[in-house]
Amino acid sequence: MIYQMTITLQDIDKPIWRRFQVDAGITFHQLHKVLQVVMGWEEYHLYSFDFTEKLILLPDPTFPPGGKVEYNARREIVQQHLYLEGQSLIYTYDLGDNWEHKVVLEKILTAPADYPLPVCLQGERSCPQEDCGGVAGFEHIQEILGDSDHPEYEETVVWLKTGYDPERFSCAEVNVLLQERATSLNPKQPQVQAPSKQPPKLTVAGLKKKLRNSSQQELVQLLAECFASSRQAQQFLTVKLLGEPAIEALFKIYGKKVRDEFFPARGFGKLRLGEAEKAIKEFEQITSSKKYTLELMLLYVEMGVDFTNTYGDIDARFYENIENMYVNVINMVNEDDGYELFEEYEERIAKVVEDADGIGWGFYDTLQNLNSRIRWM
Repeated sequence: MIYQMTITLQDIDKPIWRRFQVDAGITFHQLHKVLQVVMGWEEYHLYSFDFTEKLILLPDPTFPPGGKVEYNARREIVQQHLYLEGQSLIYTYDLGDNWEHKVVLEKILTAPADYPLPVCLQGERSCPQEDCGGVAGFEHIQEILGDSDHPEYEETVVWLKTGYDPERFSCAEVNVLLQERATSLNPKQPQVQAPSKQPPKLTVAGLKKKLRNSSQQELVQLLAECFASSRQAQQFLTVKLLGEPAIEALFKIYGKKVRDEFFPARGFGKLRLGEAEKAIKEFEQITSSKKYTLELMLLYVEMGVDFTNTYGDIDARFYENIENMYVNVINMVNEDDGYELFEEYEERIAKVVEDADGIGWGFYDTLQNLNSRIRWM
C-alpha cells in the first residue's frame, strides 16, 4: 500500500511544501528520515509527530512523558496510526527552533508503484537553514538578503551555505538522495536463510602457527600487502614500528577530527557527535595509548562545553553524549593505578565542571557528581 502525502512548513508567508509517496508499512522514524530529505533538513535535532491526543517520538529516558500518551517512533508503523485520506498531524523538528509542519495523508493507493519508493512528486521553495532561530530568525534572514546594504548582509551571506537560494527546489535532486537511502527508508524485507555453511575461520593460534612456518620473504610480503590494504592498517603498522612519534602525529590528526565537529576552521560545527566518537575509538584501537585516548576524550567534553557557552543550550541528547564521554574520562583515570593520568589531567578534568556552571538540562550537576567519583590519592 502506498501513501501519497503532503508536508507544509507552518507560519511561513510564502509556502514551503512537498508532495511525496512512501510505503505505508514504514515506521515513523523512517518517515522522519524521509521528511528530512524531502524538506532539505540535515537531521541534527529531535522531532515529534503530534496527533493531538498522542505523540510519536524517540523517548528520552532522562525526561518523563508529558500529558500525552507517547509511542516509540522506531516501533510504530505509519499505517497503524494514519489510515484515512485527509487525516493530518503536526511534525515538529528541532524542539528549540520549533519548526512545525502539517503532514496530510492525501491518497491511499493500492496499485503497485511505477517507480521506486520513497519518491518526491512536487514542491516549492528551499527550506530554512538549520539553527537560524525558527520562523522569526528565518524571516529576519529573508529581510537581510533582500537588502544588500543591510549592515548584517555580508555576515549573513557568509553564514549561509554557498549558493543558498530560498526560492530553489529540485525534485530530481531530492529523488537522487531518496534512492541512495531507499533500503533504509522502506519496510524491512524478510531475510532468506542462506544454506548453512561455516566459512573458514582463522584464530590467533592458527595465525601464529602459519607465521612460524613462513619464510622471512613471505612475512615481509604479507606485511607489505597488509600495509597497502587500508589506511587503518597503515596507521597501525606505523605506530607499531615507529612508536611514540607516530602516535603523536596521529593524535594531531584525530584531535582535528574531534575539534572540527564543534569548531571547524570554516563555517559552523555540524555536531556529528557519532563521527567524533568514532574517531576516538578508532584512535584507541590503532594506538592502544591510554594517555592520548584520554586526551581526545577530554577534548571532546571540553568542546561540548565550549560550544554551549558560545552558542547557548542545545538539547538533552547532546548533553547525554557529552556526559557519557565524561564518564569514560573518569573511568580511565580511576583505572590508572599509578595515578600518572590523574596528576597530569586533574586541573583540566576539574575545569570542565567549572566551565559548565550555568548550563541547563542538569548538565552541570551531573558533571559535578561524576567528578566526585574520582578516586583521589
